Amino acid sequence: TGYYEPLVNVSNSKDNIFKFPILKENKNYFKKPRAFIEKNFNLKDVILWTDDPINLFFLQIQGSGIGEFQDKKRIRIGYAGNNDLKYTSIGKILLKKKYIKYGDINLFSIKDWLRKNPQLSKGIMNQNERYIFFRKSNEKISTQVSGALGVPLKPNFSIAVDKNIYPLGLPFIIEIYRDKSILPAVSMDTGAAIVGTNRADLFLGRGEIAEQKAGKLKKKIFLYTLIPYNE
Repeated sequence: TGYYEPLVNVSNSKDNIFKFPILKENKNYFKKPRAFIEKNFNLKDVILWTDDPINLFFLQIQGSGIGEFQDKKRIRIGYAGNNDLKYTSIGKILLKKKYIKYGDINLFSIKDWLRKNPQLSKGIMNQNERYIFFRKSNEKISTQVSGALGVPLKPNFSIAVDKNIYPLGLPFIIEIYRDKSILPAVSMDTGAAIVGTNRADLFLGRGEIAEQKAGKLKKKIFLYTLIPYNE
């Protein structure tokens, strides 16, 4: 699969449009589910307001992003922690309930369903109890976002892996099952949705083009770890 750095609209103040909070970490939210946090957050924990709960939900899925103010100025929104509850894929929930067919499931079909079904969408999103907190980052907008390894991610080269299985900083070869093409990569990030062996999430960059690529990327692979050997 693929991931990217999304762009979301933001404001420093709340109004009738910008009314959805982007929150900083607070120990009071630890082990509290998404629905509880959204109803009981402290205004002191709001770092920015945004205009779209669905885009906010997917900002949390991606783990970081870029905020754009109405005057077109931008700010980097960095990952700052989570509520330590299990990540649940809402795509799998939509498939199980037969709201979307298996062959049609991707980022864009999920977003489209959520927008067309506002009475059901909040309940579906709340089934993913994991909640991500953010911080205003001092990293330059011109540079790529840093991953869990602490260095900037490289589009089409950096991958997120399950760090319980693969150490960060290792080189890999990704072989695409269908056409046997290969792609060199380095494990530079991790994420709650990236679980198990032979599983990698390829970083594809920032903005709409990266979103288009990441939203539809789902391929069977063989993931080969390159480990130095010394007799």
